[in-house]
Amino acid sequence: MVVCAQNLLSISAQKNSYYLVFAGSNERHDWDYLSKLAPNDGSVKLQKITTQMGVLVVAGPKSREVLQKLTDTDLSNDNFKWLTGKSINVGYAQAEALRVNFVGELGWELHHPIEMQNYIFDQLMIAGAEFEIKPFGIRAMDSMRLEKSYRLIPREMSIEYSALESGLDRFVKLDKDGDFVGKQGLLDWQRRGFENCFATLEIHDVVDADARGSEGLYKDGQLVGRATSGGFGFRVNKSLALGLVKTAYGAIGTELEIEILGERYRATVIEESPFDGDNAVLRG
Repeated sequence: MVVCAQNLLSISAQKNSYYLVFAGSNERHDWDYLSKLAPNDGSVKLQKITTQMGVLVVAGPKSREVLQKLTDTDLSNDNFKWLTGKSINVGYAQAEALRVNFVGELGWELHHPIEMQNYIFDQLMIAGAEFEIKPFGIRAMDSMRLEKSYRLIPREMSIEYSALESGLDRFVKLDKDGDFVGKQGLLDWQRRGFENCFATLEIHDVVDADARGSEGLYKDGQLVGRATSGGFGFRVNKSLALGLVKTAYGAIGTELEIEILGERYRATVIEESPFDGDNAVLRG
């Protein structure tokens, strides 16, 4: 379980309203970006609600059993499927429960009024005591997201690379009707050809240090890319890295080298999501 530091924003446009969640570290950037894009005719209103809402994540194989002890809502897979959300009670508190997380396990995000955060946290810890529940921190989360090849701003997703180079094809609909910010530039870039592609790598023979990000990736002594994130995947028992490499070296099975603390190690391009590649755990 982790308390997520996130930027929360409410957007109202006529009869429609939206609740957006961003990384807490990007609050000023995101607010500035959306404020500049918002129409000036009063049809859209932006409101920061970061100080009004909190987010707790309960995740892991026993997360359903823990949370079910605190809510009247049926959390079975038939009633509460992956990538859906419901308003639920958590003890005496109310929360918007979203069946998503950034660690690749069965779990829920609980979005709640900030004044109820301590209460919800305490209730989860009490309910989970029999399962030896523990709070987890950012380094544990980072290790688990590497095992799922989940991209992170500003590492795998940045202004240095296009969304398609970062392997986000399924989220970019270039054939949809209408325009979106950056569409023409992305189409032009696509016509020119992309220089890089996203890769998940297994690092071999490391002893006491894993990649952290920004390490060079080499082929036959030539620099062909860089690691953007790295660490040890404890569920798969492998040293892992995510990175961007020249397109000629992004195929599964390609052997590269990575430099960590001045030493070169073998690195193999592997399939995305080395842990639970078919998302059976998330869908469970």
